[in-house]
Amino acid sequence: MGNHMDIKLATPPIEVSPDDLVNLAGRSARMLERIRTQMLQPWPRKIAPFFPSSKLQELCGIDKARFSYLIKKGELPGGKQDKPGGARSFSLAETMQWVKAERKPMPRPEGKDGKVIAIGNFKGGVTKTTTSMVLAQGLSLRHGRKVLHIDMDPQGSATTLYGINPHAEVTGDQTILPVVEAYVNGETPDMSGLPQETYWNNLHLIPSSTDLFNAEFMLPARVHSSPDAKFWNVLNNALSGLKKEYDYIIIDTAPTLSYLTINALFAADGVIVPVMPDTLSFASMVQFWSLFSDMVSGMRQFGESAQDAKHFEFIDILVARMKDKSNSNASVVRDWVISTYGDRVLPVEIPDTEIARTTTNDFSTVYDFPSYDGNATLFRRIREAYDQVVDLVDSKACYLWEKE
Repeated sequence: MGNHMDIKLATPPIEVSPDDLVNLAGRSARMLERIRTQMLQPWPRKIAPFFPSSKLQELCGIDKARFSYLIKKGELPGGKQDKPGGARSFSLAETMQWVKAERKPMPRPEGKDGKVIAIGNFKGGVTKTTTSMVLAQGLSLRHGRKVLHIDMDPQGSATTLYGINPHAEVTGDQTILPVVEAYVNGETPDMSGLPQETYWNNLHLIPSSTDLFNAEFMLPARVHSSPDAKFWNVLNNALSGLKKEYDYIIIDTAPTLSYLTINALFAADGVIVPVMPDTLSFASMVQFWSLFSDMVSGMRQFGESAQDAKHFEFIDILVARMKDKSNSNASVVRDWVISTYGDRVLPVEIPDTEIARTTTNDFSTVYDFPSYDGNATLFRRIREAYDQVVDLVDSKACYLWEKE
């Protein structure tokens, strides 16, 4: 039959029953738990890092002489020494005290709400979750901010980065699902009891679990029964109390335009869109903007007036996993992004390094490693790039707080 070649199967297809799916799901969950436990040994939970004095000086922007003077003065934590006269190391909490004392970050003005920032893109694998985690860690570490991280992706990738298994250790009532349930039942949502402490000082988490998929059925059901229901403002309304408690609320979203993602975007003051410099990612981002703009402008059909239309204080695009200059395709796509989005593209690129992939595989970020045993130059490149992103975001928030 022409050029047709007969292909013989090594093994026949294996039929999959519902019971088989349940079995596969259980095996997957058990394997993830085993991997997580191995990665995080000897502790079953992540712990905050200790910072050597050199890293503390770098974070504070001080030299060795200033550091020695402050140690002798004794007003700031002295850290710990393995032996008298030996090198000092400082806990995360102690490091934050030093940074706050020396860098003197601008406090959030009294009476001003914290900023809500959503990290979004409809394509997976673009470092969206990593960006949200690094931003949350960096704002607390470098600027002394109190941060809440909300994982609104039912897959729970951000929750996993905290060393928590979203499938085995998180119940639906620990997620934002109770907020949706309260709205559906005509009650006033209360989020005050949802944030939980994490291994990272000054950084709280509202975790995710697969139970969040239920929200994608509950919200449209409410819309069907009450056509005038503003389903897109459920989270925004519920966050009003927490915005007074936290300087920042960082939301990690699912890579899809779901009801939860819509709520995250409408609750956000600003949006950061990570994009990788490849053709498929660029095409996906074009679709993101098309659907995003249709969504915002389309709210008018639900009775949203032009006066009440959603406005964002900023929307930034972050080029992530930027390959070196020898990769001409990445450079071409990067130029497309800059040409298309202009000033909305952040003036910093996250380099593509093996270190970034390794830390993610270890359920960690660059901020979990104050010092690195591998290629120090590459590690510094990616760490400094994220530092710049964190500082840019905080400077925008400070400007907006003062402007308000």
